[in-house]
Amino acid sequence: MSSRMPPFPLLRTKKTIAVALILLLCILAGFGIVYICCKKSPVSPYHYSVPQRTNDGWETASLATENIDAVLIGEMFERINDQSYKNIHGVLLVKNGKLVVEEYFPGRDSNGKEREFHRDMRHEMHSVAKSVNSILVGIAIDQRLIRGVDERVSDLLPEYADVFADHKRDDLRLKHLLTMSSGLSWDEWTHPYSDPRNDLAAMDRSRDIIKYVLERPVIAPPGEKFAYSGGISLVLGEIVHQCSKLPTEEFAKRFLFEPLGISNYRWWEWRSGILNTGGGLVMRPRDMAKIGHLFLNGGRWQGKQIVSERWVAESSRNYVDARQFPKWHEDDGYGYQWWLRSFPVNGQMIPSFHAAGMGGQFIFVFPSLQTVAVFTGWADNELGKQPFDMLQRYILPALVRASAVRH
Repeated sequence: MSSRMPPFPLLRTKKTIAVALILLLCILAGFGIVYICCKKSPVSPYHYSVPQRTNDGWETASLATENIDAVLIGEMFERINDQSYKNIHGVLLVKNGKLVVEEYFPGRDSNGKEREFHRDMRHEMHSVAKSVNSILVGIAIDQRLIRGVDERVSDLLPEYADVFADHKRDDLRLKHLLTMSSGLSWDEWTHPYSDPRNDLAAMDRSRDIIKYVLERPVIAPPGEKFAYSGGISLVLGEIVHQCSKLPTEEFAKRFLFEPLGISNYRWWEWRSGILNTGGGLVMRPRDMAKIGHLFLNGGRWQGKQIVSERWVAESSRNYVDARQFPKWHEDDGYGYQWWLRSFPVNGQMIPSFHAAGMGGQFIFVFPSLQTVAVFTGWADNELGKQPFDMLQRYILPALVRASAVRH
């Protein structure tokens, strides 16, 4: 037998190399396909357009007409488009009474459903409703249905005389409810709203939710201790109901929404039938902007006085030591159901007051800049603060820079 090796091992080697090369090419091709599929699609650049003028009462204008830095505004929207700011649904700006920015974005709603948000879609406002409800209290005082903020709560709600038989509650006044300083125990921040230990959840299970709120233990004299309370806001709504002899929603419709030309809204009730004046209001962002402009303009809309200028001034004044707020809460103060905050911009402090709702719902009012900013979205906890960052980095510098150039 010959010692020479037969050709078959060599053929097998060549065949193996060929197969390996084919496999390698397939693998490389596969990686290319995966790379192409997984590579993030380029985001279309943002193009500004003037908001459309409709028949809802808003005048519109361009950024250029109102001397607002369009480059900074564009950069902000680029960051929304590329998801640096997450799940923002809408941003509106009103300058000098004119709508100059109105943009909407697709995103997830509070139920996790993907939606295409647009101008005529109502949006959940959550606790922004508290600020709206405060306006109703002011209108009731203007109409002399309520004598003033120093009126005793026991006189405003005589049907709860048994609760007020406890003399610890004698000095509880309307102003203490408005400023969340009732002195009544309440905790809706320590535990989630799904937890029965949360006071709002416990209230919902009670037979009489107004009584539940008023019966909370007295932990401080009225006016001394801030405690954020959705229950207190419900009591305020019930006071409007009792003093006006109208359902609270009907009072709002007649004396606030209809005068503002707001018709596309809904205000939900609790299971007990009490209007959820601590939340539950859904409204178009354009109509949220009307609420802000009403307060920016001293309680007037299109020349009509809807709530007194005095009430606007009192509501946007600080009554609370901000050191009482939770550590994670960064606002400067609290008025009549409105939050207060000043923003440092280009060496100056820009004061503001705002209505705020869970998930990133805001109506900001900047009196010194004659500006209202509205944000909607659904990004709770830390991401719910994204509008503050947008204001600080982009919107306020765009307004202040243009103002400096103009002067």
